[in-house]
Amino acid sequence: MTPPLLSKLSPARQRALAVGLLVAVVVIVLAVVLGPIVLLHRHYDAAIADTSDRLTRYERIAAQAPELRAALTGMQQRDGRRFFLSNTATNLAGAEMQELVKAAVESNGGRITTSQNTTPREDGRFREIGVNVQFFATTPALQKILYAIESHVPYLIVENITIRPLNAFRGFRPAPGQEPELNVQIDVGGWAYAEATKAPPAAKSS
Repeated sequence: MTPPLLSKLSPARQRALAVGLLVAVVVIVLAVVLGPIVLLHRHYDAAIADTSDRLTRYERIAAQAPELRAALTGMQQRDGRRFFLSNTATNLAGAEMQELVKAAVESNGGRITTSQNTTPREDGRFREIGVNVQFFATTPALQKILYAIESHVPYLIVENITIRPLNAFRGFRPAPGQEPELNVQIDVGGWAYAEATKAPPAAKSS
């Protein structure tokens, strides 16, 4: 039954009004359905841009390794023992390195999956002790972990870093408000004083 108000309109105006109402309903439905999707896309576009910016900063940090090595050489000219690992034996220094890196990762929200020492390298009067660690962490946690490592005393240097997104299959999106995790692999180096050369045993007198 046509409402009295509409019956006063001409057929052409009634059709125009009906079309207008249909268009309004379609617009409202599209806004309800597509609005959250558009907002979600904007959220993840901003998150991707922020992650790219942080990764650029991490690359700049890794590029500082030669400068830190030069600073380490300068420390060789004065008493800088506190900047070196406390252990001189290779196995003990390796265990110390693993504990230092483990503490930096786990105390800042990372989850270690593997950790192993790399082959030590002689560096004059010093020995470089390395550790390779793989862990999971969100982008904010990774930033804290790298800062904890680079500002640590004794000196630790991130020499290599590989970052891969988790669940990187096409179309994956974490829940709103949840930071996506990264799969991170880093090589960290520290320095220890080389073990003192042991003097040969004295010959027994006959």
